[in-house]
Amino acid sequence: MTKHWLIGGLLALACAAGAAGPEEDAFLRPVGQPPVAKAQRRQGGESLPPLPLPATPLRRSEQKHPPAPTTLIGKVIWGGYLDYTWPNGVVSRVFDWNMVPADAQQLLRHLKGRSGLEYQAVTLDLGMLSGDPAEVPVLLFSGGRSISFTPGERARLRKYLLDGGMVWFDSVAGSPFFSRSAVGEMRKILPEAPLRRVPADHPVFHLAKSLVAGETNRSKAQPFELEGVFLGPRLAAVISPVGLGCGWDNARPELIADARYYKPAAAVDLGVNLALYAVGWFDSARRYAAGESEAEPGTANPEQVPFAQLVTDGFWNSDPGSGDRFLRYLGRNLKVNTSGSVSYVNVDRAELSDYPFLFLNGLGDFTLEKPALEKLRRYLDDGGFLLVNNTMGLAEFDGAARRFIARLYPEKKLGRIPADHVLFTHGPYKFADSGFTAEAAARYPGETFPLLYGVSDGDRLALVYSPVDLAGGWQQVPRPGSVMYLSSAAGRLGGTIVTYFLTH
Repeated sequence: MTKHWLIGGLLALACAAGAAGPEEDAFLRPVGQPPVAKAQRRQGGESLPPLPLPATPLRRSEQKHPPAPTTLIGKVIWGGYLDYTWPNGVVSRVFDWNMVPADAQQLLRHLKGRSGLEYQAVTLDLGMLSGDPAEVPVLLFSGGRSISFTPGERARLRKYLLDGGMVWFDSVAGSPFFSRSAVGEMRKILPEAPLRRVPADHPVFHLAKSLVAGETNRSKAQPFELEGVFLGPRLAAVISPVGLGCGWDNARPELIADARYYKPAAAVDLGVNLALYAVGWFDSARRYAAGESEAEPGTANPEQVPFAQLVTDGFWNSDPGSGDRFLRYLGRNLKVNTSGSVSYVNVDRAELSDYPFLFLNGLGDFTLEKPALEKLRRYLDDGGFLLVNNTMGLAEFDGAARRFIARLYPEKKLGRIPADHVLFTHGPYKFADSGFTAEAAARYPGETFPLLYGVSDGDRLALVYSPVDLAGGWQQVPRPGSVMYLSSAAGRLGGTIVTYFLTH
């Protein structure tokens, strides 16, 4: 067994701990105050007999234990351990996966106090995971040293995520070793879904409390930061490079010199938001799990009105299945003859004239190269139509969409489509209000009518942009925190836009 002498204590490296070096091992330490050494009161050779089991069983009429709360978090066992000897002689065994043993339980206690929602946390290893996120909606991996999975574990985690589960990686004390390794593992588990910085206006930062910055042990106002993996619009995995678990349990990692962690108030604020996001988006997660996960190219059918979604260099397939659901809505409610499925086209390679209606959706930044932009402009000038939609109504895509439209139409201005425009006055539906969710109403206060922008080619609208998410409403599942239209309004507004396109 290898030993390392440290100031104030003795550290023994367990054989199960892997090949971590001293710098990495420095992030695996007991968190909190040292345990009190037990007083020695017995003489040598003395012992206590084992305590007897209860002799009298409970009577049938006695109070039974209430049923356990529903499980929300499964804290996953992984890695090895280190034995740390305190100056008072007490030895603490510190496990990679369990540096703060009560972190998940304490977070759920705070969740119950703030929201009234009662859930429990359980401990499991990946071999126990059934794969059904309904049994354990969130998996929590916490630690200070590098984490790694076997190919079989990666396959199990991939299935869990695609089936609607959510994974949290907490670096406990801000360990760069844990965070970097978590990023590497997620790239192997979901190589088609690159990690992205979760934008500041994402719902996860604004559900229970609107969060911008929180206090850490190094800063009074550290901007909250999460790295995330998105599956469709859903945040499926998050990595916190700043430690959360210490704050959840109000414990300080004083033995970790380079620790970086949120103080309790900030850690609990972000943790409660994460928990509410997992609960609120679970139905949506299951919907996406049951639908398409990857776009397949389609072909136009000359007997039907073809609809196509543009492929860009950004996160273009940010709402899988929403277009297909909308086409079914059109067929059912407006008798529009469509194939029932959207085609996916790349501007560079597609014959755009085959598709009189194009749809562009997205999360985050995107761009089109000049040749593709010029080709798309020719398509629009020749009578084509483009609908641009902002998934979840986030600011980053809004900025990217407006830049894209300005490059597409440098001589024209994107303008608000007024209520007396023919798009609304001659459409199949009338609108008595904005149709916004509460989050959209808060983002755009005072709006009493649907918010659409457009670019006209003569007296014809060639492009319509919705900064408030339409596609989320087409899915007809809850999306707490999203800036979007209500489901009923989204369907009617989309139908109004398509009716305009078909008649102009």
